[in-house]
Amino acid sequence: MPENDLKNFLSNKFTHIVVGGGTAGLVVATRLSEHPDITVGILEAGSAAWDDPRINVPGRFGEALGSEYDWHFETTKQPGLRGRSLPFARGKVLGGSSALNFMTWNRGCREDYDAWEELGNKGWGWDGMLPFFKKTENFHEPTPDHQKEHQSHYDPTYHGKGGPIQSTYSVNFGASHKHWHATMNKLGVQTNQSHFSGSNVGCWTTLTGVTPESRERSYSATAYYKPVCERKNLILLTEALAQEVVMEKEGSEWVVKGVRFTHSGEDHVVKVEGEVVVCGGSVSSPQLLELSGIGNPKVLEDAGVDCKVDNPNVGENFQEHMSQLAPSKPFVSV
Repeated sequence: MPENDLKNFLSNKFTHIVVGGGTAGLVVATRLSEHPDITVGILEAGSAAWDDPRINVPGRFGEALGSEYDWHFETTKQPGLRGRSLPFARGKVLGGSSALNFMTWNRGCREDYDAWEELGNKGWGWDGMLPFFKKTENFHEPTPDHQKEHQSHYDPTYHGKGGPIQSTYSVNFGASHKHWHATMNKLGVQTNQSHFSGSNVGCWTTLTGVTPESRERSYSATAYYKPVCERKNLILLTEALAQEVVMEKEGSEWVVKGVRFTHSGEDHVVKVEGEVVVCGGSVSSPQLLELSGIGNPKVLEDAGVDCKVDNPNVGENFQEHMSQLAPSKPFVSV
């Protein structure tokens, strides 16, 4: 199917529009399009990068950060960093940040998900989420020799088979990895024999989102979208930047009617008969909602946007974790 054909895209009648062809957006779009009576349009701000080795080759991880596939976001100045701001990489490419990340395949702790459910989100606790974690994965078991040499421990109960995303252990490890577990154990940090079972506390050898046969990145564009891209009811438009979720007042409620977006420097509106699913990621999703008049009235007023739906939670309570990379090199005495 054409990826950047504006005329073809606008000629369709959509029941659903997915804004953002990234990590989550492509999953939602491909799953919805399994139903032949649903027609799904995907708007992706970036381009497709099927053949770029900076994305596909695992050994070149990190090279796409700060490139044309990155939104080039920065944090606000951080008091804990003496007023410095930091780059905040987000994927502007088909596949989103799953095309840029370092391919570490991991899962949060049980308590993280149970907290969601305790807030009133039924089904979003650990027990409700686990079947879907497993459904997305095709786990490739390490050989007994690999397990012994690299401590690639796992419990098959918590892994999936036959899912779109390929998960496997790396074939080769650096020399320091041989001493990693023993060193941490000596410091009192125990080896976690099953870090996918609801607790990732401790030290463990991580899985990667890599296809073992080709040794290429496995991510939402190649794992979810590409195998079904010929579906007639799944239409993608790349290099299309969403500007607003278009709404009209019906009685006392605002009703979604479509999405206004920019393509090749011109504004267009695509209409929808059903739903708009906002999948722009942790930064761009709340941004689009606020641009559409959904959010904290004070924030919208300061930005010159008319408030349509008063929701002070939009864009709030964002939390990010710090990452510490510690590359090692041999010490040579001269």
